[in-house]
Amino acid sequence: MADDRLSKFVKLMTTKISDSDLELVKLGESLGLDLFSLADLRLSQEEEFTDKIRVKSLELLEKEKDHELTANDLFYAGSIDFMVSDEPEGKKFFLLETNGGSNRGLSILTVKQQAIMYDGYYRAIDQAINSNKRGDDKILVLVGVPIEDGLIHEKVIMLEYIRNRLKKKNRSVKFYNIDNFSSEFEVDVAILIADYKQLSNNLSFSDDWVTIKEDARVSVLIGDGIARRLHDNEFARLIREDFRQINSIIVNPVFRVTDDKSLTYLASYYAKDILEKYNLKYLLFTKAYDEEDLVEKIKQVLATYKRPFIIKPNGGSGGAGVIPIGPDEDPNNIQRLIEQSKDEFFKKFMKNRDPYPYTIQEMAQFSLIDWMGGKHTFDIRIYMSQQEEGIITPIGGLARIARGNYHGTLDKQEFVVNLSGFDGQIEVFRGRGISPENADLLNLTLDDIANVFSIGCALFASIAKNYQKIMDFEDWDKIIG
Repeated sequence: MADDRLSKFVKLMTTKISDSDLELVKLGESLGLDLFSLADLRLSQEEEFTDKIRVKSLELLEKEKDHELTANDLFYAGSIDFMVSDEPEGKKFFLLETNGGSNRGLSILTVKQQAIMYDGYYRAIDQAINSNKRGDDKILVLVGVPIEDGLIHEKVIMLEYIRNRLKKKNRSVKFYNIDNFSSEFEVDVAILIADYKQLSNNLSFSDDWVTIKEDARVSVLIGDGIARRLHDNEFARLIREDFRQINSIIVNPVFRVTDDKSLTYLASYYAKDILEKYNLKYLLFTKAYDEEDLVEKIKQVLATYKRPFIIKPNGGSGGAGVIPIGPDEDPNNIQRLIEQSKDEFFKKFMKNRDPYPYTIQEMAQFSLIDWMGGKHTFDIRIYMSQQEEGIITPIGGLARIARGNYHGTLDKQEFVVNLSGFDGQIEVFRGRGISPENADLLNLTLDDIANVFSIGCALFASIAKNYQKIMDFEDWDKIIG
């Protein structure tokens, strides 16, 4: 991120911020961002309709407590992306990916919905305050953002909400960047914001603490991208075997599962009996740890199942590296498609990220809608948080329509729906909030969307419940589904 934008961020957070200052257009002007289109997307949300869906979903989940966490330190906030298929018995939904603490796009939610989301982040801070593991009655919160983050305004909204919650408890708060931060801070809660390049140069792990600059002990990490960039063998071992030995609270400590799509699908497989109640559709999947393994497994699934599959790199986003491979693909061309996938991945994440292990997933039959004179695919992103103690609550979300008309050619633009998934262009006009009008556009009923809300909550509960079982799974020689 440019120093200028970080400086503007910290300067803004040192001022008294009013509700009008948080209006998207005005907030964007304060940070040098154009947020007109995001403001329009937020206007497409209908809060009353979403409230009805949330109530319906919670009624469904409450019957068998499918949204309850086994412990309140496993999950704080996240989102899940789904696509839709048309089946004889009605709409079914299949998983694309889970997203952990580094949520994006929250500014298109209503103010009420944002508060529910940010309750999850605040819960982690409140736990750190109550435990006082630093022993000095001080809390250091580390917030990670992408380099040159075009959505940094969302951190302003989140942190202003958290600051107001802390002030109600008479806690003093101050904001820092990497240059003006000192480990000898005097306030009750210090909030340090840094981009991922700065974090890579200043982050370490010592004596069971994540530390930053001058060995300052971090109480809470907001953004699982921070933990992902901490390259320490002992930290990696504890995350896998016993994250509670780590004194720093991570939002979320299950980030290894949300990073790896195959592990997300495995979590859903372990909760099959629960999730099928809400019309989750299961697809075949497996994973490959290296290139030789990936080539052989692609050949195997194409020859065995005679249907298209998709390969997805580990920890990717925005469709980078996601490549469809049809059943009639020349086996001699598979290596070229893998190279294409890796090129896309490295173009976005540079060489400091490893695309392996790759996930190989069956490609579903997409539900199509009529939009802008053609047939299009779409997905639905649902946001969730731990608002009530130990309970995952669905919040709201949006639909994202694919850029290209669907012709069944396996062209990525026909099914990759990310609003910023093509050469960094943000195409907000392809987003739609949750409303009766947009539900009609997507051919979805209130009950359909309530099922999606329910799947999201139950899946994160499954990830938390089965975390060790998921992490210990090694039987990737077989195709699962």
